[in-house]
Amino acid sequence: MQSDKYRDILRKYWGYDDFRGIQRKIIESISTGHDTLGLMPTGGGKSITFQVPALAQEGVCIVITPLIALMKDQVANLKRRGIRAAAIYSGMSRDDIITTLENCIFGAIRILYVSPERLASEIFQTKMKHMQVSFITVDEAHCISQWGYDFRPSYLKISDIRRIHPSAPILALTATATPDVIDDIQERLGFAEKRVFRMSFERKNLAYVVRRTINKQQEMIHILQCVEGCAIVYVRSRKKTKETAELLCGNGIDATYYHAGLDNATRDERQKAWQSGKIRVMVATNAFGMGIDKPDVRIVIHRDMPDSIEAYFQEAGRGGRDGKKSYAILLWNKSDIGKINKRIKSTFPDKDYIRTVYEHLAYFYQIPTGAGYNLSFEFGLDKFCHIYGHFPLHADAALKILDHAGYIEYIEEQDNNAQVMFCVSRNDLYRLENNSETEEKLIIAMLRNYGGLFNDYVYIDESFLAHLTGLSAHEVYMNLKLLNQKHILRFIPHKRTPVIRYKQRREDPEHLIFPKDAYDNRKKQFIERIEAMAAYAASTDTCRSQLLLRYFGEDTGTECGTCDVCLEHRHEIVNDKTIAETEAEIRSLFTDGKRHHVTELCKIRHPFEQIDAALRHLLDEEELISFDGMLEAKQQEHSTHT
Repeated sequence: MQSDKYRDILRKYWGYDDFRGIQRKIIESISTGHDTLGLMPTGGGKSITFQVPALAQEGVCIVITPLIALMKDQVANLKRRGIRAAAIYSGMSRDDIITTLENCIFGAIRILYVSPERLASEIFQTKMKHMQVSFITVDEAHCISQWGYDFRPSYLKISDIRRIHPSAPILALTATATPDVIDDIQERLGFAEKRVFRMSFERKNLAYVVRRTINKQQEMIHILQCVEGCAIVYVRSRKKTKETAELLCGNGIDATYYHAGLDNATRDERQKAWQSGKIRVMVATNAFGMGIDKPDVRIVIHRDMPDSIEAYFQEAGRGGRDGKKSYAILLWNKSDIGKINKRIKSTFPDKDYIRTVYEHLAYFYQIPTGAGYNLSFEFGLDKFCHIYGHFPLHADAALKILDHAGYIEYIEEQDNNAQVMFCVSRNDLYRLENNSETEEKLIIAMLRNYGGLFNDYVYIDESFLAHLTGLSAHEVYMNLKLLNQKHILRFIPHKRTPVIRYKQRREDPEHLIFPKDAYDNRKKQFIERIEAMAAYAASTDTCRSQLLLRYFGEDTGTECGTCDVCLEHRHEIVNDKTIAETEAEIRSLFTDGKRHHVTELCKIRHPFEQIDAALRHLLDEEELISFDGMLEAKQQEHSTHT
């Protein structure tokens, strides 16, 4: 039977006995030539739904994803399993791109990952005409919908490559889509017929909690001290990631931070330290988490409120992917309402301000009216804002709206891989005697894996060299810098450079037109999403899980019984009797007359909710006092001072 073929592939390459949830239905649908939309929550096993049928069919499966880090990880994982996979993304040399595409034509690649920005390139479209394409997969498919929370104009180019291979079906996958977005995805991708497979977004092991608190820092520390296990703390700004990680470390909690502004080597190093358990807490912006396969995250804390329920649901869903009890905790107070209202103004500045930014951009690059079509420039936002007196947040938002309106293309951070060229001849290189063992190892790895190093600059992948040499990515970077200082080679480090491209000739600012889809409709949708997120946080009478599921069009009559609302109103876990029992056990810790750290409460074998409620009651009644993470019975304090 055909279904056995899919199960055999699953067993051979992944070692699983059978599929989960709706995986088989999606695989059978796309394999029989039907355009298919799969709705699967974070951790639902989306990748299996295209990787298995890609191996079961002739030709290459093209996978479109905006996440370069994710495509690199998945290609590496597939290669380790003996599956022929490759990726094309910004920062690759033209020769490497052509080689990869020709390997697809000749049948040497079964799964090709492509960033959406590459779809419009002439090279890609020309080579794709000669490929045998089994089907096209669109990951993060909500990005194609202007109703979606993360709309990306580059996704609209997918319809162009569909015209090159009209018989190749499309598999669209997403973990977050409202009913309107579901319809929009299918329309924009040109589905022959509507065909949706939906997996329940309910996560029974994940307790959604909104904690109202004046002091978010203290509350965050308290939670992390009371609940054991790996954690993610999400904040809104890059500056806050560092500040929060330092705060946690200062309170005895192992933490590091992650954001898009860090170099690749640093991000890889910190991600690996967290994934391996060397670091307990990752403090991050929303740049962290997509494609991260760590099943044992016990706590996801949002110190700042996200802009939408979609973003919150996806980030919170990174907790408890192993099916064990986990917590998604949003820290909230009334000041958040004012903060989120400011986001509306900063995300959608006045149209006259956008026109001013457009005019200043032309001054910045000295582009006269009527000129500039298709010209591209590296763009320094900080320098631009310093010269013309703009706030970076507002200028960045204006540039994004100009992108949506079709005047420019604004690529916020284009990856440019590191480049290397040897300064000495091959013969002189072999005669060098003062290089360290690690430098020699690195030189040999480059010579064996890259050509043309003595003639011109060649793009290299520092992570790949780290894998070949057994060094860390940071060690590769430092050794390349040393070789550069010794004048053995020239090394241009990896950089993430914003790029501006004019999609039209420069207009006079007063002639700029902002279509409703580029401004008014998007602003209205943004306000609606922020208001929905605020309503979720402020609600005290409806089960959190039910609120989230209803937002995504999934109605359930069953309350979760584990969120803060259910616990408060239904007393299913925390009630007077269980609190009293837990209080008695906490008191017993202090019969020795000593101070105890709050983490010792984890030894009490009761759910976190019970311990937390009991501890708060004892503190409110002043039976215990708290300072610097330590707890002490008040009578002990009294006896010490008398």
